[in-house]
Amino acid sequence: MLLPIGPDVMQQMQPVPEVVKNRHVYGWYCMVLLLIAVGCAEAVGGAVMAAFFFFFLAGIFVYLVLDSCKNMSMYCLLLVGIMAGFQSIFELMSLLAVINGRTNETTTMKGGDVNKGDSGTQEITYITKVTVHPLFDRSMGQKYNVQSGAIVASPIVLILCTLLCYISYNSYSSSLFEDDEEAGPINGGYGRGYGGYAPQSGRQAQSQRQATQQTRIFEGAGQRLGS
Repeated sequence: MLLPIGPDVMQQMQPVPEVVKNRHVYGWYCMVLLLIAVGCAEAVGGAVMAAFFFFFLAGIFVYLVLDSCKNMSMYCLLLVGIMAGFQSIFELMSLLAVINGRTNETTTMKGGDVNKGDSGTQEITYITKVTVHPLFDRSMGQKYNVQSGAIVASPIVLILCTLLCYISYNSYSSSLFEDDEEAGPINGGYGRGYGGYAPQSGRQAQSQRQATQQTRIFEGAGQRLGS
């Protein structure tokens, strides 16, 4: 997948804004604790892959905020925000599927040999029992309720992670998706807005000066020929 970023990559590597290092960093540490808590709940509930994902995401967050957010960049915020946002959609769909209750299926088999004449036939009967329990049910034990808590907490924590990435991304003075003739943050709330002045490049300014000189060739005071 190709991202529509500018031609000069090094120009986009801006220092981390002070508001991120002084204020947003506390939110990042809170997200690390929440991700670890959800990962532990997923591990207790038996969802090993889900637990690995939350621990992995917590590790990424720790890496970004270490040493006054030295490793944080706009690219990292964009990719982490997209990853957390997509995963929150799947987690939200799983929550909506069990919001009215979780089902438990048990299948029992009954069968035996039945002789008909000289040949014996075997009849096997399968009985499937479907039981619907509330999302939180004390009678189902601790593991069941921990699983339900993880199902509810997962999309909430991932949505908060996505919002935090979005807020920190918009704290930068420019955007990865800006045009050549326009610079500024995505929402125009920090730095230059969409309705403000956009600096021109050297080539654009030179072409504009040449056009101005060409229009002034025939300007000047008139002269009478002869006396």
